[in-house]
Amino acid sequence: MRPVLLFCLLFTMSFSALCQNDDCYYDDSPLYMATVKLNIYEYMSSESAVIGEVPKGATVVVTESFFGETGWWEICYKGITGQVKKSSLTKAKKVQSTPKQERPNIEPSKPKDEDGEEQRGEDIGFNPFIGQTTSAVNLRKEPTTKSSVIKQFKSGATVYVFSDNTISGFYKVIDVETGKIGWASKNYIKKEKDAEVDYKGGFQKTGISSSLNSEVLIENLSNLTISLIVGDEIFSLSPKSEKIVFIIPGNKNYVASAPGVIPASGYQKFEGRSGYNWSFWVETSKH
Repeated sequence: MRPVLLFCLLFTMSFSALCQNDDCYYDDSPLYMATVKLNIYEYMSSESAVIGEVPKGATVVVTESFFGETGWWEICYKGITGQVKKSSLTKAKKVQSTPKQERPNIEPSKPKDEDGEEQRGEDIGFNPFIGQTTSAVNLRKEPTTKSSVIKQFKSGATVYVFSDNTISGFYKVIDVETGKIGWASKNYIKKEKDAEVDYKGGFQKTGISSSLNSEVLIENLSNLTISLIVGDEIFSLSPKSEKIVFIIPGNKNYVASAPGVIPASGYQKFEGRSGYNWSFWVETSKH
């Protein structure tokens, strides 16, 4: 029996929605062209509902490329926003009305490490899985052997791994036993199974907020301290407590963890000037 982190799901947000403009053209959104005929899916899964179709050669607006590591991009085509396979899109030039102006397609250079290799920073993507340590290995604060040690795993310890991408050979992980976040060498972790990911989003939209950001009421109904990671922000909640936090709008991956509990994870599209609610509790189930 393994405790798992659950949440109160009273309402789910849908990634599909009408764009603000029928032609979907936004000044700060890149244009791409479909290399094949594409289905527009409601969620990031070919098993979800098909809500539209993009002909081969048609131009679409990429409204969110945050999920690129999963192989999916959110696009808008003829007023419909949904998910398509990133691999079936290629860069297109943006044509503007008066004055006619093309944005230069310049890729920013990435910083390089001391060996001359490009650094990824912490942009490792989000493709989580549950792993197990194959021998004793250190959990460190940073992805380097020079970083301080948070704890030492024993062989057979369960870890939640954020992505199969690494930085300097280190996975970003959560120690399931303590709920602590750190980095551990990829060489000593084997994948057990994919982590469960809620692609529909588990935050209940509660109404309009006066804030430009998303106003989120988080409730911890459990007897454990819970950490909620939304994008690159971390929020901590004491047992039997609630907290209001503000999140910059956009598509975000999230992970909720607590000591001794398999983390819950998913994606959520947060809208500005909107309120949300999420309630957590812990339940024991078979795994």
